[in-house]
Amino acid sequence: MQGWFARSYDFLPPSNILPIFVGTHLAGYAQNFLKHFIARFPHYFKDKECGCRDVFTLNFLQKMGIKSYFSRCLTLTLPKREPANTQKQIFLVNLDDKIKALLPKNLKDKGIEINQRWVNLNSFQTFSQEFYLKFTQELLNRYKNEARLIITTALHCAAPCVALGIPVILIANNANEQLTRFTALKGILPLYTLEDLEQGRVDFSPQELDIEELKENMLLNLKLSILKAQGKMIDENLLLNAREKIANFNLLKQEMHNEMV
Repeated sequence: MQGWFARSYDFLPPSNILPIFVGTHLAGYAQNFLKHFIARFPHYFKDKECGCRDVFTLNFLQKMGIKSYFSRCLTLTLPKREPANTQKQIFLVNLDDKIKALLPKNLKDKGIEINQRWVNLNSFQTFSQEFYLKFTQELLNRYKNEARLIITTALHCAAPCVALGIPVILIANNANEQLTRFTALKGILPLYTLEDLEQGRVDFSPQELDIEELKENMLLNLKLSILKAQGKMIDENLLLNAREKIANFNLLKQEMHNEMV
């Protein structure tokens, strides 16, 4: 159940399908639905553990009395790229005019604009699931092979690109978004706002981040969570240790410590 569940109430699988909640985000609509659903079917989550993509979802489920933990988003586990001399481009992904106007001139002039939010289907003749997967893979490959720096307002540009080893600047369009979905990157990336841009508080020379230890623990948690949900015997201490490391992973705290030293 790695997903963004937001605008419908048909995301919970029926009883003949075993849902394993890892990387789950519940937006306001889905949360309101679950409040009524749980009141009517309190046993649905009785033997389930919910891995939450973000702190917003985690806080909600814990208030509802559902066993849950902070699993982050599985897009953070993509394999790191190999360095190449083709990785020279600056990509501006889903930036509106207000944000672009506040960027340094050299980044605006050299940046290549990309819109990840929608695709002009009139440009294509087929719209199958395979088409969308191929289109997505091609975009990820472009970032992987060409990007030197990415500036974005999109969580699902920032997370996979950090995993790939690309320097990323993430800017929240509004404070509410920053406090909800973007907490998936808590302790990994600074979350900048429009005010940070206006006040000159953005570091426009970010470095590649090392999250390999986090990836290992996220993949271990995924493996053990699946086995546990299937009724298999697992090392519970190993699982709890992996989850604790995922929740407490904090590159930003380490950077502050290094600066103080």
